[in-house]
Amino acid sequence: MSEKPEFSRPMALRRIGGQETSVTVEATEQECAAIARRLGLPKITLFRCRYLLKADRHSVVEAEGALAVHYTQTCVVSLENFEDVLAGAFSVRFVPSERFVEPDEPDLDAIDEIPYEGQDIDLGEAAVEQFALDLDPYPHAPEIDLPEGLVLSEEEAEKLLEEGEQDEKQNPFAALSRLKPGKA
Repeated sequence: MSEKPEFSRPMALRRIGGQETSVTVEATEQECAAIARRLGLPKITLFRCRYLLKADRHSVVEAEGALAVHYTQTCVVSLENFEDVLAGAFSVRFVPSERFVEPDEPDLDAIDEIPYEGQDIDLGEAAVEQFALDLDPYPHAPEIDLPEGLVLSEEEAEKLLEEGEQDEKQNPFAALSRLKPGKA
């Protein structure tokens, strides 16, 4: 049997009908501390998620979540702690484990599906997983300037990718030539 998550808020399927059901889950101080430890954060002072839930006749639950978290993280440049706030919306689909199919390739535009067993879904764990996905892997305090070129903007990354694809179309050995010593 798997270990119970730090912030578990099971919701019985029988309480969710075909009409939208609104539910808010909020972590206690102890649960906030446990979530922070799990995610490697110095502190979480508020962790709340409001859901709109709707179940279909196949026990699939559509969930629209509004997540609000006040937390402290460590700047990767200065190594000092700073406070931050995350507020965002997300969508997930809870699917009975016998109907869940793991895709061969991830579809970044598809709604995430969470398999469940029994007659309950865990709204708390789903919120923690979403928060973990939304965390910046390289957090930096707002007043800290990052060294030039350390982080690429989305446009810069796409441009580099396009240039690399064009090089490979023109010369199939272009990628190999970049591996030679002294080549960048």
